[in-house]
Amino acid sequence: MGKIDTEAKSYLSNNERFCDVFNFCIYHGKSVITPDGLNELDTTALAIPYGNKARKHVQKHRDLLKLYAAKQDKGAIYLILGLEIETKIHYGMPVRAMLYDAMSYTHQVQLITEQRREVKPKQTYHEFLSGLGKEDRLKPVITIVLNLSGKSWDGCKSLHELLAVKDEQLLQFIPDYRLNLLSPDLLDEQDFDKFRTSLGAAMQFIKHQHDDDMNWMLDQKRMESVDRITADFIQTATGVNLHLKENDEAYKYVQSMGQLYEASKRRGHG
Repeated sequence: MGKIDTEAKSYLSNNERFCDVFNFCIYHGKSVITPDGLNELDTTALAIPYGNKARKHVQKHRDLLKLYAAKQDKGAIYLILGLEIETKIHYGMPVRAMLYDAMSYTHQVQLITEQRREVKPKQTYHEFLSGLGKEDRLKPVITIVLNLSGKSWDGCKSLHELLAVKDEQLLQFIPDYRLNLLSPDLLDEQDFDKFRTSLGAAMQFIKHQHDDDMNWMLDQKRMESVDRITADFIQTATGVNLHLKENDEAYKYVQSMGQLYEASKRRGHG
C-alpha cells in the first residue's frame, strides 16, 4: 500500500469527513448523516459463499466501513456505509464493489442464522434451509467509490457496461450493478460548495491539479480555511509541494495556498 492510500484512508476515516462524502453523494450536501451516529466496522469482509461445500472462506479487505444508526419517529434506521478509495483507475470496479456488497449481505445472513439457532433451536424446514425467517430483514449497504487518481474515470461505471453482450433483451434478465462514483473531475465548480468540511477544498484542488495556472482559486474563500491535515492530504494526493513547515500545527490559513491564491489573483487582474 502506497503513502497516498494510507494517508487517504486516515484522512477520510474521520467521521466528519466520512459523513461529508455520503451526505454529498446521497443528500446533495445536506447534513443528514451525522458523525455521532457512526460506528466502526471490521473492514475485513469474510464470508462463506452459498453453495461452497468445501466451506472455504473468501476474504477481502475494504478500505473504510462504518455502521450508521439514527433514531427516527418510528424506530431507527441502520445503514452500512463503505468507502472505496481508488488512487488508480480500476477497470473491474463494478465487479469488485458488487462483491464487497454481496459479502456484506452474506455476512448479515450468517449472523442472523447464528442468532436464530441460539434462541430458536426448533425451526421450520424453510427457516433452516435459508437461515432467515420470513420477517427477517437486512441492513442496506451503500458503497461509494472515490476516485483520487487525478485522472478522469475512463473505466466502466456499471456491470452492464462491462459485459460483452449488448443485446437489450438479454440484459433485461441480467441484474445491473451501478457504481456510486465520486470523481472530482465530474464535479461542477458550484458542487464544491456542498461539502461541509475542508474535503471540498481538497476535491477542488485535486480536480485542478494539472491546470497551467491557479486562476480557479480566485475568490475561493474555502481555500482560506484549509486545516493542516487537509493541506498534508492535498500535498500527498496531488504531488504539489506546498512547502509546509513540519512544526506548524496551529493555523487556519495555509501560507503556501495563500501565496498561490495571491499569485492567481494578480494574474487574474493583471
